[in-house]
Amino acid sequence: MTVKTVGFVGIGNMGARMVPHIAKTGTPVHIYDLNEEASNAMARAHNGIVVEKSAKAVAEATDAVITMLPAGPDVNKCALGPNGLAEGFSKGDILIDMSSSQPWLTVELAAELAERGISMIDSPVSGGTTGADAGTLTLMIGGDDAIVERCMPVLKPMAKHIFRTGKVGSGHALKTLNNMLSGINTMAATEIMLVGKKFGLDPEVMVDVINESTGMNGAMKRTMKQHVISRSFGGGFAWDLKFKDFVIAMELARKTGTPIPLCGMAFQLNEAANNWIGDASGKTSSEIVRWMEHMAGVEIKK
Repeated sequence: MTVKTVGFVGIGNMGARMVPHIAKTGTPVHIYDLNEEASNAMARAHNGIVVEKSAKAVAEATDAVITMLPAGPDVNKCALGPNGLAEGFSKGDILIDMSSSQPWLTVELAAELAERGISMIDSPVSGGTTGADAGTLTLMIGGDDAIVERCMPVLKPMAKHIFRTGKVGSGHALKTLNNMLSGINTMAATEIMLVGKKFGLDPEVMVDVINESTGMNGAMKRTMKQHVISRSFGGGFAWDLKFKDFVIAMELARKTGTPIPLCGMAFQLNEAANNWIGDASGKTSSEIVRWMEHMAGVEIKK
């Protein structure tokens, strides 16, 4: 039983880049966003996209609906609130949550939807806006095998790597843990770069050497030269979303009774940085480096 029509709720930085890949397959896509202009612009730019007035209307028109929203509470409101997806779904329909949601909320929502005859899988992504643009995202999919297989023709056009992670909620768990580790990698790389800069090492030489040595990590590969030494502090991951994932990961550790002292210290430093940053509008996850430079009294630049 294939998915013939797809809904997509959340036409933000990621959603706006993901929807066109589905539409190019010829599958009709019905979209909704609180920002009506974002939806209308998407429909004007691509064939096969229909703008709806509510999440409920999206669910009524489709077999499966993808949500790409800031966090689990937003997904719950979209699914169960007034004019929400649950009011428009029919038995046998599917919710695919590709947001970075709290895994325990995903499990609870999946159970509630199941009582109504609606299936749910989670498929959070890694790869940022660059991967969304190129259709090369990494997907971490949790849920029933049969339901996942039904959704694969919809998911594959957006992805380069697809991993099955287990039961529903497991994708969200793995995504938030990955993002916490990514954040710690950035902090560790920054500390090393600050020491080297103060000693007098060339930051670009440091990056080149470490990337060919055992100290290499994702921050050295994709952040230091591109966003720090260049002083652009760009990237495809907003600071507030990265910090949110850190919060989720720490709560997941608490719920599972897992002591993580190193991650706990890193989280406290991120909290301090978050207070220092203040208004995070337009700022990316590399903003943590600015705060660490401020604390060290030196900038990582040529």
